Amino acid sequence: MKKLLAALLLTAGLVAPALAQSDEAGKLRLMTFGGEAQLKSTQDAVARFNQKYPNVEVEIGVDAVGGGWGDFVSRVLQQYNAGEQYDVYHTAVETLQSFAARDLFIPLDDFIATGDFSDFDAKLFDLTKYKGKTYFIPSTWNNIMTNYNRALFAEAGIEAPSKTWTWDEFAAIAEKLTKRDANGNVTQFGYEVPAFFFGLMPWFLSNGTSPVTADWSGSNMKDPKVAETLQFLYDLIHTRKVSPVPGQEGVENQFFAGQIAMISRGHWIVQNAIASKLDMDIAVQPGKVSNDTVIGFGAYGISSKAQNPKLAEALVTELLSYETQVAEGDLGGAVPGRKSAAETENFLKFPPSAPLYYETLPTTHAVPSPANFQEVDQIFMRYFNAIMTDEMTIPDAVAKADQELTRSFERIKRVTQ
Repeated sequence: MKKLLAALLLTAGLVAPALAQSDEAGKLRLMTFGGEAQLKSTQDAVARFNQKYPNVEVEIGVDAVGGGWGDFVSRVLQQYNAGEQYDVYHTAVETLQSFAARDLFIPLDDFIATGDFSDFDAKLFDLTKYKGKTYFIPSTWNNIMTNYNRALFAEAGIEAPSKTWTWDEFAAIAEKLTKRDANGNVTQFGYEVPAFFFGLMPWFLSNGTSPVTADWSGSNMKDPKVAETLQFLYDLIHTRKVSPVPGQEGVENQFFAGQIAMISRGHWIVQNAIASKLDMDIAVQPGKVSNDTVIGFGAYGISSKAQNPKLAEALVTELLSYETQVAEGDLGGAVPGRKSAAETENFLKFPPSAPLYYETLPTTHAVPSPANFQEVDQIFMRYFNAIMTDEMTIPDAVAKADQELTRSFERIKRVTQ
């Protein structure tokens, strides 16, 4: 197995001794993920922790999450089997059931009740529960919004989308924003149908359905609303012709270049939009029965094998402090879990409707994350792509996907029960 870990060691000798509040000594191991900017905010948080705990050594491991969260889970399981697990893990909602079902993390309900987390929306904690207990504390999150080019809307004489706009209104706007040359070739698409599971989920949720059951325990492909949603997305591509076929490279770059008017993405595109000088704003997910959307998030969990859980809690407290949250919000990669950190002038200055990220939180649903989530993602996307490329009909693809998903859920139940 290739290790995608870069070990960094921060010791008491590397930080100023001022503000020391504890004589407690020990060592903590922290596993995190993200790029250089994310790592910098983590290092700064650990430095502040060491000012309070100067005799505690903190080792930081960085996982590149190569191969996706399923492979990350496999690496963590190997760490536990070898007795090389970390004390604190920075992970993602996709791993919740995989870890909690195996008792790899400790419940954090008492820690949350007594800690400084009143500034976190209760909905975030609801999304991290497994069998009634909370195993993760969200750090940053992304809910999928409709990102749109304001200049193209203005040029076409289209007003900003309302908070209750419908699928039909969306489709009509996408048609108006699609341009063709004299030969009928599209020069500007009104929308891009997402080519990834997370980005597609709002279309199902806004129709009151999902490819998996609400408790993430089985396939829900036979729900007629699933086929109805797939038909709507198919029609955007093949009937209305307002979207390219999913899977083409460079789609986000086309959006930043003004060649696509709307895409479904999270806060992670903000910095690229700024760098591209794109006049971008966000709107809620168009609705069929609601305007609900999906949310994914990074979160901290504490290992059930941590030698000093209280010391691990102290580190997590600093990793989720206001200072750390503001720094992460300024990175533009996600929305801070601490609401006050998302109310700073810097965070709110772009996009113009940035408050919508938090305003829509009550109507978000966690991206389906069963213990077999990677298989679920792969199975669904294989048949979704077959539909969108005209390789399979919707009824045939739905039936086949249902069969494969059902077998996958049966396998994972045998492993985790």
